[in-house]
Amino acid sequence: MTITGVDVTNPAPRVNFELMNHYIGKRVTLVGKVENGAVENGVLKVKTSDEGMVDVIVTSAVPQDMFIEVDGIVESTNTIRGDSIVGFGNSFDMGNYNEVCKLINGKYKSVFLPA
Repeated sequence: MTITGVDVTNPAPRVNFELMNHYIGKRVTLVGKVENGAVENGVLKVKTSDEGMVDVIVTSAVPQDMFIEVDGIVESTNTIRGDSIVGFGNSFDMGNYNEVCKLINGKYKSVFLPA
């Protein structure tokens, strides 16, 4: 099923740093805090909700927000190719987001992610 151009038949799991290693080569969604404020050599440094550091390979314009959502392919345990980057503003509860990531990938995985 597609809703306004979004394929909902294969949703990208929401991840934190710890969960990225389970999805190497797969599409995920990651929310993080921009650390260096600027893209350097095509890479943006992002701190995840569980305090890990991820290199986001930038393939499009980057919002100027402090917090961003990255949709892309995990290339290694600490690298994601950001196919889509959306601004999440300058105030975001990373602690709650981290708990959501754990629930989505744990106890309630069958509700959020198809088998």
